[in-house]
Amino acid sequence: MTARGFPSALIGLACLLGAARAAAVPMLACADQAEIPPFTFAERHDGVASEQVIGASVDLLKEIGREQGWDIGVQLLPWARCLQDAANNRFQFVINLGRQEARSGQLLLSEPYFRMHSVYLYSRRLHPKGLELKSLADVHGYRVCGLSGYRFEAFGLNTADVDRGTTRSYEQLTAKLHLGRCDLVIDSRETIAGMYLINPKLRHLLVDGSLGMAALPGAPLRELYFGMPAAAPQAQALLKALNEGLRQKKTAQRIERLVDHYLD
Repeated sequence: MTARGFPSALIGLACLLGAARAAAVPMLACADQAEIPPFTFAERHDGVASEQVIGASVDLLKEIGREQGWDIGVQLLPWARCLQDAANNRFQFVINLGRQEARSGQLLLSEPYFRMHSVYLYSRRLHPKGLELKSLADVHGYRVCGLSGYRFEAFGLNTADVDRGTTRSYEQLTAKLHLGRCDLVIDSRETIAGMYLINPKLRHLLVDGSLGMAALPGAPLRELYFGMPAAAPQAQALLKALNEGLRQKKTAQRIERLVDHYLD
């Protein structure tokens, strides 16, 4: 593989997509370093994170890859860097991409493979009586924090107004809530459930009641996509093959079973 480009074998992608495949073609994918369990996260051994990246999205992409003759490796990177490196052809796939993150046109979107349900977190230390939002428009009355690299226009917010900075972990987000740096963190029900399983600190905060969580009323479901660089050689052929695989898996409801596997 070149330092900045696709594997040289991708030049012959038409052969790759054919029936006869002499050997699997190496491909690289990146995902958010902050981890989004149950979709992408580092495998733990005795509570210690390893370099092996697992999760429902990883399994889904690798399953399709095996059927297409792709040998897919996955790396966790700061989200903004993952997006930029993929746009510059250093990665063939981005995992758990949102439509807003692909808005620049540098990344192509696959068909959606999962829809997440939005929730908001707040500090019960600062809001002991709770913090109730009755409509999505109510978020404008509060200071919102988020992870670096993510967009919030889908929630009616200007991303520039969201306190993101260099925030790259849920530990940092919860600290901001308890310090009063912000009032709300917008996330998904599925991600918080996954974090509960792998993040002892967040699990403790959820259990001891210092963090409150509620469904975000009126919020659209957040769709997850795979992305790939629009300027890559044979990008459309690669996207077509990926979407065909996704349609087959969706028919079999494979992603739901993979998510359930990690949340059980």
